[in-house]
Amino acid sequence: MLFALISLCFWGCSEDEIKPYHGGQYLYFSQLKEFGDEDFEVSFNNYPTSDAIIVKIGLGLVGKPFSTDTPYEVSVVAEDESEDKIKNADQKNYHLPDNPMFKAGLSNDTLEVVLLKTEDLKENVKLCLKILPNEYFEGSIPEYEQIKIVFNNIISKPLWWTNDVTKLYLGTYSRKKYEEFVKCTNISDFGKLSTAEKRQYALTFKYYIAVNNVMDKNDTTGEEFPMTVPIN
Repeated sequence: MLFALISLCFWGCSEDEIKPYHGGQYLYFSQLKEFGDEDFEVSFNNYPTSDAIIVKIGLGLVGKPFSTDTPYEVSVVAEDESEDKIKNADQKNYHLPDNPMFKAGLSNDTLEVVLLKTEDLKENVKLCLKILPNEYFEGSIPEYEQIKIVFNNIISKPLWWTNDVTKLYLGTYSRKKYEEFVKCTNISDFGKLSTAEKRQYALTFKYYIAVNNVMDKNDTTGEEFPMTVPIN
């Protein structure tokens, strides 16, 4: 009898393993599931040569993958501004894909949202996105259905431009020097580099300044003068 019960249990487990999924398909923001209630925070200050930034947001699928690219719907939600004191973003500062599609055969995909820089973006604004049901997707998982992007165009000295960076690599900070450095190297976070990489990029920038006769500009007075860096 014991042997028969054990055999029955194994048969039941096998049936569960091969039983196909018959439920509906659901989408969710996978970042929220993996990292918790975490907002995207973006500043155009870290991309001084860019007027647009693409934010890639992970999407997860619950259910059987589709055999063809399948449309889904994401809506902008106007959140209460009194709770976090952050204004909702103006439509001129973002662009969502017109007809987003979840790719065939995948369980994970990416939603690309374009943030657009304007001169009046002088404080944090928020863009709240929510997954909506449509004829293909039955909806989302409640705690993973809405995500927030907080962004700004507040111009400031980057945190990585420390005293060591000033003394050893790039010299005194100016907005013009920062923009030219990013234009030359495509490096927006110098602080993440190793010591050898910092030296190499600083030397590359020094050569770039000399070849192009780049002028610096005082952030306060607007006075121009030859740009220099201390690296040798």
